[in-house]
Amino acid sequence: MKKLIVSIAVIIAVFVGLTHLQTIVFSQTKPFTIGQILRAISTPSSDKKALFKKIVKDVRSRGVDFPLTAENETLLRNEGATDELIEAIGQKSPKPKLTPTSAATPAPTQTRVSTPASNNSGAVKARTVRKNSIGMELVYIPAGDFMMGSSEEEIADAVFKRKKYTSDAKRDDFANETPRHKVSIKQGFWMGKFEVTQAQWQAVMGDNPSKFTECGANCPVEQVSWDDIQVFLKKLNARDSQFEYRLPTEAEWEYAARAKTTTVFSFGDSLNSSQANFDGNYPYASTTGKYVGKTVAVGSYQPNGFGLYDMHGNVWEWCQDIYNLSYKDLPTDGSANSSVGNSNSRVLRGGSWDLSSDDLRSANRGTYAPAARYSYFGFRLVARAK
Repeated sequence: MKKLIVSIAVIIAVFVGLTHLQTIVFSQTKPFTIGQILRAISTPSSDKKALFKKIVKDVRSRGVDFPLTAENETLLRNEGATDELIEAIGQKSPKPKLTPTSAATPAPTQTRVSTPASNNSGAVKARTVRKNSIGMELVYIPAGDFMMGSSEEEIADAVFKRKKYTSDAKRDDFANETPRHKVSIKQGFWMGKFEVTQAQWQAVMGDNPSKFTECGANCPVEQVSWDDIQVFLKKLNARDSQFEYRLPTEAEWEYAARAKTTTVFSFGDSLNSSQANFDGNYPYASTTGKYVGKTVAVGSYQPNGFGLYDMHGNVWEWCQDIYNLSYKDLPTDGSANSSVGNSNSRVLRGGSWDLSSDDLRSANRGTYAPAARYSYFGFRLVARAK
């Protein structure tokens, strides 16, 4: 009888303790720390579904005070975090922007003129374009050399412009874009004229994972992970007799995005929302504009000098490479980094519909775990003729 009483007492104590833990975690009004989230999701519970529903609800209500980096996502998933919770944290993670101060005076910078592959208006029309079996248009990108990454001048300018929107902007935010270095693309390649669309994904995979399905079949497919794309590639390569497809290397992506320019964007040293799909409240050396708040149909904005659309904004684009914190010890021949850095972290490029303009710069780099799926992640392909 005494043993039974002791057992009941222990159960009551544990229940009270868990209730107290959840009260500590969920009763705050401040954004959650990653430690609080980890403690919450590891709390023993007979109804994990209800527990996670509660955590997700509170995260969406109160936010978090930490960025959802690849390392943090891995840490959370290792403790059992669900896709829904990861997405909620991603939506509430602090972004490098605050209320814009349009009255701020920009720092004096040297104006540079964008230098596309050809300065005549027919340059894009004259480029070689081929269409594959699922209607994907491919543009031929010629071989060439370019300077990859950011100069100290561009970084200083980017820090200054970011400080218009957030007080804690610093050089370290852009350190992954260094050192600037020469890359030689020895062979030309074919690249998707547009981001892969929902219709094209549906044609290969038989489903549509996108959040913004109402946007239409010609809008970029999103909520696709790097891992998902490997399955897509396998299926597309099995059915297409013209080309062998893959994701672009990071160097190929930046080379194609720049299109022979050395400016911050392929359009020059400024950007507003008439030129790309991003949060127009945060332009780059330009006027504020519209914030659409979702994806738009591919090709809605002007192409770059190579005839590629949406290399700035709309959705982040996955690359082949493993992500490394800098370009030190990475290939300079245009090939993918397959060994240096965190193998559970892949490169993303181009920025997306929900970000500020500095995240759309040609040199800007992003990263996430290869299993991550969000409504701002998409891709385009490169190909070589079989």
